[in-house]
Amino acid sequence: MQIRRATVDDADAICDLHIRSIRVLCAADYTPEQIEAWAGPKKPEQYARAMTDDGETMFVATASNAGEHHHIVGFVAFRATEIYGLYVAPEFVRRGAGAALLAAAEDAMRAAGAKQVRFRSTQTAVTFYTRHGYQCGGDAVSRMGGVEVPCVWMSKTL
Repeated sequence: MQIRRATVDDADAICDLHIRSIRVLCAADYTPEQIEAWAGPKKPEQYARAMTDDGETMFVATASNAGEHHHIVGFVAFRATEIYGLYVAPEFVRRGAGAALLAAAEDAMRAAGAKQVRFRSTQTAVTFYTRHGYQCGGDAVSRMGGVEVPCVWMSKTL
């Protein structure tokens, strides 16, 4: 597995992975209405614009199967001291992609002078972040497509 900075050429794969990750991994913790409001409609242009115009940094994890070309199996999006999302392909959960992406984002934020990271985590991912030194800071709500999606504030001192 390799971690690299995402480019606008990765936008299609990032978009597809984001939607699939939400629909599969978060289904146990959220209602179908919440999942669909959150998963769609997403378009690759949103990710390309975030990387170019909005100043977000994205890293992708890539892997290859039996000598095939590297394909994207996860991504993390962040800015300064906030993570906007970390998503991994369902088949790569518990295979180190999420931990590697999180470490790369933390390293980049630390190198830019950040002392702390704060973000809203899905209920599904709280255990993952806690294992990596983050602490819960209370309940939060995200509005996705006009639907409230319960989240949890997480933070970590770098």
